[in-house]
Amino acid sequence: MIFAKNYDNNPKVLKEFDNVVVLKSNYPCEYPESSKIPIYIYNANSNKTLLFIHGLGTRNLKYLKWFPESFARNGYNSALMILPYHFDRTPKGHKSGELFLSTTDNYILRSRFEHSVVDILTTLNYLKERFKGDLYLMGFSFGGMVSTIATSLRNDIKGLSLAVTGGNFYHITWKSFVTGVLRVQYEENKECNPEKCLLYHKNEYPEYLKNLNKPDIELDKAPIACFEYDPMTFAKFIKTPTIMFRALFDIFIPKNSTMDLYNIINAKKELYSIPTGHLSSFLLRKYILRKTLTFLKE
Repeated sequence: MIFAKNYDNNPKVLKEFDNVVVLKSNYPCEYPESSKIPIYIYNANSNKTLLFIHGLGTRNLKYLKWFPESFARNGYNSALMILPYHFDRTPKGHKSGELFLSTTDNYILRSRFEHSVVDILTTLNYLKERFKGDLYLMGFSFGGMVSTIATSLRNDIKGLSLAVTGGNFYHITWKSFVTGVLRVQYEENKECNPEKCLLYHKNEYPEYLKNLNKPDIELDKAPIACFEYDPMTFAKFIKTPTIMFRALFDIFIPKNSTMDLYNIINAKKELYSIPTGHLSSFLLRKYILRKTLTFLKE
């Protein structure tokens, strides 16, 4: 089995109304709410199309729509894809995004990351068929993680923008504010601890990465399952020019997480630091947009 090979080359449109298209998800899912992919479309009648992927949470959708709306005003057909287990796709009895932060089971988490990547690839195929022309991708926070993976699996993405995101699950699991609930679970079930995780990432992980020669990651072959969906595992295969933004006071994505991801990307790349926290990075959205537009144009 290869990670994220279940995407749809011929996406099926289930519904279309106003500026929303709903596709069928090609990923097997136990929750019917996440079996459909809602996409907000902003048509600029252009030969350039950008897909924007939001982050985890319950309240950021309204604000992050600003990005695809603004790209459309600047000449890009734009789309915002709703991630599995979020917003309209949230299973009954759960909060938006909760299912990414409610389990320490690496195999379940791997399937949820894989579901996200498969849906991104399916959506990109839909956009490519609908608009033709060049494809671009932008991801915010968690959306940046899965966008990184998706980009490594395609050769037709012309530019990638990553905002307040990172890789290396040692940093994200043990140093991030948002994963505190997972650390409590680890303390209770004794599955992992900071010392054990650090040793895996210092010893086994570099060796695992060195032996990979393509982004077709075989499942259940890594020393631990989290290696198989870490954005860093895929980032070494990215050839797409990439621009990244790091929030200097980010308590969600540790500095080392961002830098590890940036350093392993093997393409033309630029990194900008912004004097904000994670959520307050939205205050500098115009700066992020302007830098991204300039980078993509180049």
